[in-house]
Amino acid sequence: MRAVALAAAIAVTAVAAIAPAAPISGYQGEQENATHVNVGWNSAPDLELAYGRTIPMEQLVRRLDLELGLTLPVFLVTDLDSFRLEPAARAMLLQRGGWGLAGRLGLPVQTGDNQTFQFVSVGAHSGLAGGYFKRGGFIALEVEYTAILSTYIAASDRARATYERVRDGFYAPTGGYLDASLASGLSIGSSFEIGLRAGYRSTHGLQPPPLVPFRAEVGLSYAFGASALAPAEEGGKGRCSGRSPSPAAPPPP
Repeated sequence: MRAVALAAAIAVTAVAAIAPAAPISGYQGEQENATHVNVGWNSAPDLELAYGRTIPMEQLVRRLDLELGLTLPVFLVTDLDSFRLEPAARAMLLQRGGWGLAGRLGLPVQTGDNQTFQFVSVGAHSGLAGGYFKRGGFIALEVEYTAILSTYIAASDRARATYERVRDGFYAPTGGYLDASLASGLSIGSSFEIGLRAGYRSTHGLQPPPLVPFRAEVGLSYAFGASALAPAEEGGKGRCSGRSPSPAAPPPP
């Protein structure tokens, strides 16, 4: 049991250094391609690079945005080398006038390495963002939850010498993170957008994570390619519709 407790504790501590984020500009304007760069503090300093591709839809939602993001620590915790790779999908679920509700689901894979252990974890990153999206900008409140579904831990020789009963293998879910943030963006021309995000991060037990619980980010998006918007329903009404055509980009949850 001591070995299991040790493995779970070090996994939670390591994941805090690369806790999930999401591009501030979740939708990439009207073009079918976009790149995102985010720099900020998400329990620790990090840099996120992402590429998004829009798929026009005619039912349920007007468009589905698929994305792949890579997050790296800006500086490394002592002897820790880690990264996070996350494929994700997002869509505007509801919109009436300028008000809208967006949804997001990602599957982050995280890895880390230090003198005590190596780990790889798989999680689920879901969220909602509700706010006001107008031509040229947006402001929205985001609520996100990231659950760690499974973690594989390989102990180092140093750990084995200290804890004789420690074993390599998969361990049960080791926690999660709950985020509440305010995000905003401002479009520059038809292809660029600057985004800002600030908020608070807690664990699934509503306790602060091991490092500083506040998050703050600045991001830049560049959209390119042909228009990817599906035709709007007549009258602009329907149970689920995309945002009105504009270069402004709503945020991710």
